[in-house]
Formats: sequence, C-alpha cells, structure tokens
Amino acid sequence: MNKILNIMIDSMSCEKKKQPFGPIQISSNNQITGISKTKMMDGSDGIAVNFRYTTQYKGKDEDIGSIDLSGKVFYNGENFEKIADMWDTEKKLDPSESVNIINIILSEASVAAVIVANQMRLPPPIPLPRAKGKIKEVDTSYID
Repeated sequence: MNKILNIMIDSMSCEKKKQPFGPIQISSNNQITGISKTKMMDGSDGIAVNFRYTTQYKGKDEDIGSIDLSGKVFYNGENFEKIADMWDTEKKLDPSESVNIINIILSEASVAAVIVANQMRLPPPIPLPRAKGKIKEVDTSYID
C-alpha cells in the first residue's frame, strides 16, 4: 500500500525584480534532491524524499522574479526500500514506483507557490479555473 505520511516545506523564498507587465513566460520545475531511509514519527521504517520546486518568471528580455520551495515527503509504502535502493545506486526514480510521491510534491508545492505568488503580486504559477460565458454588453450611450 502506498502511504504518504507527511509533507513539510522547509524553506521558501520569493524575489520580484520587476513589476510584471506585458507577456510573461512562467515555468515551474520540481526535482528530487535526495532520498534517505529514516524512522517515521509512528516508529515505522520509511524514506524521506527531499525535493525542490522552482518557478521562474521571465519577460521579453528580462528576469521578473522567482519562487523557490524545498522540503521533504515522508513515505513508508510497501516499495519504499526499492525506491531508496534505486536512488542510492542510480540517483533516479522509477516512475511506476514513485508516482504518488511526485504527485504529492506537485500538488502541495503548487498550492504553496500560488499563495506566495499572490502575496508578491506575481501571476499564479499554475492556471487557475475561470468561469466562462458571454460577456454582457453595457449600454454606454448615455456617456458623452
């Protein structure tokens, strides 16, 4: 059974170099920076998966800003030893074994990055849902 026990964000930084204006290119990336076997808070064996999630904001010819998050996912699913051993020998993850870990990193880090971006008045790093429909024309004939 796949079991994510906890996720912690250890550090968070954001820098806005310029006020966003015009077309902006936003790119986000996550990477696993380390995996180690560890004891879980409940006393069971598992792994700590260290990650880094970054978002870059670029204008036409300039760097607008960035968001950088890092943290850990604690996992003790039935295949945690296989994940740790592959990391130790090859420094990579088998996607079929670690998809739940990667998905939890993406979901938690993306939400945190949206909150930070909002506080810094940067566009959100992921598309947010929007209502669709016809925009009602307003009669402005009374305005001269």
